[in-house]
Amino acid sequence: MRGTVSCGMISTARKALTLLAIGAFAPAAQAQFTWTQLADIPVPTTNHAFCTAQVGGAWYGYVFGGIGTGFSANEITLNAYRYDVAFDTWSTLPDVPDSLGMIASAASVVGDTAYVIGGYHVLNGPPYEISSNRVHRLDLSTNTWLSGGSSVPVPVDDHVQAVWRDSLIYVVTGWSNTANVANVQVYNPGTDQWAQATPVPNTNDFKAFGAGGTIIGDTIYYYGGAVSTGNFPAQDKLRFGVIDPLDPLSIVWQPVEICPSGARYRPGAINIDSSVAWIGGSATSYNFNAVAYNGSGVVAPATSIPIWSSGWENAGTADVPIMDIRGIGALGNGQYLIAGGIGTQGEVQNGTWLIERSSSGIHSAATLILQGSPNPADLIFTLQLPAGTGAVRYSVRDLLGREVQHGSSTGDRIEYDTSALPDATYSVHLVTATGTMTSVFMVVH
Repeated sequence: MRGTVSCGMISTARKALTLLAIGAFAPAAQAQFTWTQLADIPVPTTNHAFCTAQVGGAWYGYVFGGIGTGFSANEITLNAYRYDVAFDTWSTLPDVPDSLGMIASAASVVGDTAYVIGGYHVLNGPPYEISSNRVHRLDLSTNTWLSGGSSVPVPVDDHVQAVWRDSLIYVVTGWSNTANVANVQVYNPGTDQWAQATPVPNTNDFKAFGAGGTIIGDTIYYYGGAVSTGNFPAQDKLRFGVIDPLDPLSIVWQPVEICPSGARYRPGAINIDSSVAWIGGSATSYNFNAVAYNGSGVVAPATSIPIWSSGWENAGTADVPIMDIRGIGALGNGQYLIAGGIGTQGEVQNGTWLIERSSSGIHSAATLILQGSPNPADLIFTLQLPAGTGAVRYSVRDLLGREVQHGSSTGDRIEYDTSALPDATYSVHLVTATGTMTSVFMVVH
C-alpha cells in the first residue's frame, strides 16, 4: 500500500583534533553533477536499504533487502551485497537475518557497524503488510551479522534515517502498520537503547512517508514524501528540526519551506558542505510496484536536482532518471554512489552510478579553526574561544555519546579537568548565542 525512502548517512570515527566554528553561508554557486556507470548489482534491486562505509581505508557500498523485477511479494528478498569501489566489483554477503523478505528499511553506519532499521514485510493475507521493529547489525570488518539490536519502540518503515555527530541514529516520522506517525525515535548504538525525541508536529505538513532527509550539524532536513490523505499525494515541503546538542532528544521544529521544484517522493538526499541536495524520486507517489496511488499508471522519475542552503537553488538535471532511492552513499571528495532503483518505464535497475560534483563552489561554510591544547591532554585541556563569543554551554562526551562533563562559561577560554577521565578520545559540544561549535581531544595519562 505504501512507498519508501531512506537516507544512508556515512559515519566514521572523528579524526580531527580541532574546534570548528561554523559561520554564515558563502554566496552560492550552481552545482553540476556527472554520472559514471559502474559494475552492475548481481540482480536488479529496488526498495532496498543502501549505505556506504570506509573500512580499513577502502570504500564500499552495501545493499540490504529489496524487491526484484516482478514487483511481487515473493520477489522481496533478504539479499545483501557489497560493492568494492577500488575494484569496481560486487560480492554477495550473508543474507539479512530476518524471517521474511523486507522492503522500505534504511541503513546507517556508525563506527565499524552498519545498522539496518525498520522496513516492512508483505504477506499473502490480512494484514498484508507488517512494519518491522528489527535492528540488524552488520560487522563491516568481518562482513558477519551480529545479534539483533534492541527493538524499535514503534515499528516503522518508509522513514527518514540519519546519523547525528557520529553517535546517534535518528528515525524520523514514517509509516507504522496502518498510519503515518509523528515519532522521532533515537537509537544509541553504543548502549543499544532507544529513546523518544520531540516528535514532528502532528500535522500533514510534517508527517510523511517516502521523504528524503539528512542531518547537517545539528539540523534535521527532510523534503517531500507522501501524506496519509486521499491517494497519498506527494509533498513539496521541506521541514527543519534543530537538535539541542546538550539534550539530543530535544528538537525545535521550524516552519516549512515550499520547494519550487514541486513535490518529490522517494528522493535520495546528500550533504554538500553545509547544503542538502535531493537526487531522484518522482513528482507522484506510487506503490512499491511503481504504479501511482492516484490511478494514473506507471510513474516516471523526476530529473531536477533541488538544493537547499539558506534558500532554494537548482543544480540542473540528473543524467540518469532514477527513483525509489533508498539512500545515496557519500564517498568523500564530492563523490557519491547510487545503486539500483526504478527507471523511466517502471523497470527495476541493476545499475550502479558514481556521481561526482563538478562545482566546488556550492555553499561552502566559513570556518574558523581554534587550537585546543595540550592535545593529547593529561590534566587540563584548554580551548581559547573567539573574542566576543559570550556565554557558552558545553557538554563533553565519550565516543558512545555518553556525557562525562558539562558546564557553562562566560570567559574567553574553557578549561576541562581531564584527570579523572579514562584514556580515550572525547568530543566537546558548545552552544553559544549564535550557533554551535565542536572539538575533539584525546586523554593520555
